Amino acid sequence: MSTHAVSPTPERAGKRSVSLPQSLIKEIEARTGRTGFSAVVSEALEQWLAMAKLREVIEADEQEFGPVGADAQRRAEDEW
Repeated sequence: MSTHAVSPTPERAGKRSVSLPQSLIKEIEARTGRTGFSAVVSEALEQWLAMAKLREVIEADEQEFGPVGADAQRRAEDEW
């Protein structure tokens, strides 16, 4: 599930204690079983981190070049 490149030596896992709503835990375990829970959490955190990094890039770009104008955004959406 991980989007990280596979390294020749697996990265050692660390442990953290987190509190989650019981309903969320039950739904995840119903789909993955108890052994898949960590993989789901890891994947979710990897996606969150990727989005956080993207926001940082966008913020830096806006600071350097200013916000994207409405016309440029409309052209980009049309091409999309």
